[in-house]
Amino acid sequence: MAQSIQAQAAAQIRKKFKEAGIKASVSSFSASMCNGVRIYCDDPEMARSEKVKAIAMPYQQGSFNMMEDIYEYDNENSALPQVKFVQISY
Repeated sequence: MAQSIQAQAAAQIRKKFKEAGIKASVSSFSASMCNGVRIYCDDPEMARSEKVKAIAMPYQQGSFNMMEDIYEYDNENSALPQVKFVQISY
């Protein structure tokens, strides 16, 4: 069985974090009309770092526009398995 897009994205992010020496828990999720990757860093400084964002955020297809209540696809990259949301927390 083939991996879901969100599982592929999580695996690639996990691999890049390992290569960069970033310790984080990376998991994928899927819900009705939504998919994503959750990233949890023990270190708040690391979670907020540009290094983590530079690796993870290219996997997010776009962003939610709250003013118009729509999801805008403004970061599409066909070379990556992209998801609707990448959530980074600590």
